[in-house]
Parts: sequence; structure tokens; C-alpha cells
Amino acid sequence: MILSRVLFSFFAIGAASVVASPAPTIEKRADVSDVLSAVATLKNATDTILPQIDSLASSKTASIDAVTPLITELTSALGTAASSLGSLGSIDTSSGGSATDVANAVAPIVSDIATTISNAQSVTPAIGSLLAGLGLDAALNQVLTGLETLLSGVLNLLATLLTDVAGLLRSLAFGLTLASLGL
Repeated sequence: MILSRVLFSFFAIGAASVVASPAPTIEKRADVSDVLSAVATLKNATDTILPQIDSLASSKTASIDAVTPLITELTSALGTAASSLGSLGSIDTSSGGSATDVANAVAPIVSDIATTISNAQSVTPAIGSLLAGLGLDAALNQVLTGLETLLSGVLNLLATLLTDVAGLLRSLAFGLTLASLGL
């Protein structure tokens, strides 16, 4: 009789501890679509900012005072993208998407930034000295290195896609970006 009570107590305590233990959580790993989402958000931001700078350049009104807030906004958008990429952790590349997809999405952004800033600098050469102070090259480089950290080889693919833009990046003194791309 006592034995049955002791056994019952053990089973009751065991059942209660199983019910009380939390279920194991399974972390979802980020995948390439998460990277592409961060790139798309950056693209949306640049598609808003760069046309404003282009407009100032084409109307020959790209003064330091007019361009500074837009370059600051562009630098901030790049910083936000770098932070988003940094928060992803490791990437599961087996779930679809590839470094090529990411490179194809990022290359037009880098090209558009270089072209727009170069056009503005041709109207107002003093913009060149403004760029370093606002950290545009550093912010763009953070995005690129963040991409490489997540998807090894993406910078090599980007370098191939951006060979035509290398001259513009050099004229803008984007040394960090050029170094990361190996151009």
C-alpha cells in the first residue's frame, strides 16, 4: 500500500514537471529574402533622395546648403540598411535566393549613388569635401561589408557589376568602397 502511494507520488511529480516545463523555442534563421528586403528598403529610400539631388544638379542649383540635408539623409538610409543587415545574424542560403540575386539588387543602388553624387559635384565641386565629413563613403562601405559578412562572395560579384562605375567612385574619393570592392 505504501509502495503504491510512493510510486503514485513519483508519477504525479514527474507529470507535473513535464507540464510545467516550457516548450523549446526554435529560432528561425534569416534567409536571403531577409537580405533582399533590407536592400529593397534601401532602394526605396534612395529612389526618394537621389532624384532630389539630380533635380538640383540639372537645374544648376546644387549648392552645399541645398545638398547637405539630402546627403545626410542618404547617409542615414545607408546606416539604417547596415544596421538591418547586422541584425540578421547568420543566413540560411539553402532556402532560396543567392549572393547573385543580392549583387544584382545592390549594384544599381551603388551605381545610382555614384552617378547622382558625381553629377552634383560637377555643378558644385565643393561637394567633394562635404562627402567625407558626412561619412557617405563609410556608410556605403558598411552596407557592402555587412553584405559580405552575410553572403560570402557578394563583393566579388558586385565588383564585376560595378566596373563601369569604378571611375566615378574614384573621382568621388570613395576609397573605402573601392577597397571593399577590390576596384
